[in-house]
Amino acid sequence: MKKLNEQGNALLTVLLVSIVFTTIGLAIVASSISGAKRVETRESDITITFESKKVLDEITSTIATRLNTLNLDMVKNSDGTYRVNSSFQGELQNNVLIPSLNDIVNNTAYNASIKCLSIEDISNNDVVYLQPNTAETACAASTEEKNTSSYSINRNYDYTRVLEIVLVTNNPNENEGDVTRTLKKKIILSPLPSFLKYAAGSASEDKNSGLFLNGSSNINGNAFANYLTISKDANYQDRAGKSRTVASLPPSVNGDFYSTGAAILEKLKEDNFYKKDVPDLKHDSQFINIEYDQTLRDRINTMLSNNALTTTVSTTTDVTNLSAVLSKEISSKVTAKTALTDIVKTDTQQVPQSVVGDSLEKLENGFTIDSKTGPVTFTDNVQINGDVVINSSNYPITFEKDLIVNGNLYIVSNKNISLQSVKTAGDLHLINFGGSVTAWADLVAAGKIVIESDADTTTSSVSNGVKLNGDIFAGKTLSIRPLNTEMDLNSNIISLGAFTVKGDEKGEADGENDIVRFNSVVYSNAESFISNVNIIGLPYTNKLNKSEEGQLILLSKDRLTITRMNEFNNYSDMNEPSYPYLPIEEKNIQPLKAFFYTEKDAELYGVGSLFYIKGGIFAKNSLEINAIRANRAVKNIENVPLSSEDYMSRFIVDYDQDVLLKGIDALPIVDRLQIIPDDFVIQ
Repeated sequence: MKKLNEQGNALLTVLLVSIVFTTIGLAIVASSISGAKRVETRESDITITFESKKVLDEITSTIATRLNTLNLDMVKNSDGTYRVNSSFQGELQNNVLIPSLNDIVNNTAYNASIKCLSIEDISNNDVVYLQPNTAETACAASTEEKNTSSYSINRNYDYTRVLEIVLVTNNPNENEGDVTRTLKKKIILSPLPSFLKYAAGSASEDKNSGLFLNGSSNINGNAFANYLTISKDANYQDRAGKSRTVASLPPSVNGDFYSTGAAILEKLKEDNFYKKDVPDLKHDSQFINIEYDQTLRDRINTMLSNNALTTTVSTTTDVTNLSAVLSKEISSKVTAKTALTDIVKTDTQQVPQSVVGDSLEKLENGFTIDSKTGPVTFTDNVQINGDVVINSSNYPITFEKDLIVNGNLYIVSNKNISLQSVKTAGDLHLINFGGSVTAWADLVAAGKIVIESDADTTTSSVSNGVKLNGDIFAGKTLSIRPLNTEMDLNSNIISLGAFTVKGDEKGEADGENDIVRFNSVVYSNAESFISNVNIIGLPYTNKLNKSEEGQLILLSKDRLTITRMNEFNNYSDMNEPSYPYLPIEEKNIQPLKAFFYTEKDAELYGVGSLFYIKGGIFAKNSLEINAIRANRAVKNIENVPLSSEDYMSRFIVDYDQDVLLKGIDALPIVDRLQIIPDDFVIQ
């Protein structure tokens, strides 16, 4: 057999192997170069994004500094309402925002990295685009978002603004490819006091005071404290009023802690927080307290002026003496003799009992208006010189114009009563048994005001109950008692004495049934006490004709007590959802739609009681919150359950930022705008 010539095969094999390895090597080199390029591009991306965030922080700081130059004085209209001063919008744009943009684009350190920069005022659908003076660094107005906004702030009546700072980056090194990012930072400019920025907090600067978180409360939002004490044990009181302690878990704070110093830093460690989730510490150099006394005097003067009363207050002594002075002025307005046939003079009459059965005194030489035989309607102003009992015993009573009483006034509703403006030189008792009481204008009493109702609002008579649509002024105490019923208060309230909202403990197996729907700001010049009642928001229409849900904002001069809320009631599902540990589709417990503030102290107990606040709670002095995460139903205070992870806290505060955006007229206004950071987006 003839042999094949195999000479040269070894060379071909070597060449083939060389080609294969060369190809693999080139692929590896190409991959390495590509990887290095990607790393360089990624590094540039990270660097540019980081530098751009610094730019946004810098412009925010610059805006904050310039805001101090703005004038926030309100201008009074002829109808008694107030509006923003006419120069504000121009000064905000030309003296604050545009110069702040110019400072950035004129900084040579940023020239290569900023493609464009602008600010959009998205306070309402009339979006305003603000750009730096240098045209080439101005971002074009967004065609997608033009004239659209999710906010409804009326710029004519409210100093609040929602701004979005837009920054588009530019990659200074073209060799690294197109590395561009759009950063958007939303900020709120607010004239409101700082306590409304927080879910919970204390402004105390006393190291023995501050914010006390005992046990496992759940705060969903930012908190504020200069001094902070945290304990895993919760305090509570037994039926005899004795202080007790129960082992619990640490609190959860689903937000950041803010402070004017660093004293609380040592408290921010894993062992002190639920599931070892420690909040960050941030500095609030803009924290602004309210001037409560001055704010109260301003609100008193506005409310009295709106009711054609000339009495004014300018000092604390004036406020102390106001009840007596106001009584004299209201008395002087009763100039007509009481001669109407529907108003009967009586020598002696028994004042009707209150809905809680309290015994009230007899009235001597008073007057009666009673609808025993038919409806009663007053088409003109009514003036009565003496104590009066108005009783809709069998038929409705309607006042189409004002009612002025020189004495004590008792309004008793068994059928419907409709009121306009009411002024009394003495006390005002509004007692609703079975009908409805509707006030379409303000109620002013030089003495105390008591509002009570046990009208059934769960049946077909849904119109039953108390509906107050005007402001309320009490020269002494003010007490609101909804008993197994609902009340609507679409009004701002001033109480120179203690302010009380109190239900009872009846018929609450399926949840709290003593309900007040609020759209109100309340100033209490003494203590405030809230017990056995649910507070929910009352729907209303704002100045831009959009529907909003109201809330109670209570500012108390003295101690704040909130107790026996949803007592021994439990969530329909006690198992805790995932972060931020808030109820989902809760049926038994309605959140309290409220912000609570006190100039003094507050102690709150989520052990037997169950607090679910949609709003916030803040004390100028000491705020103490006690809570458990009960691993079974709470049925009585003598047998408090243990706490376990993954169960709902019995004290929840879910911060509601909407309060900053609603333009509520009666809120205290501070002397300068402050910046509240909101969303931050990188695209």
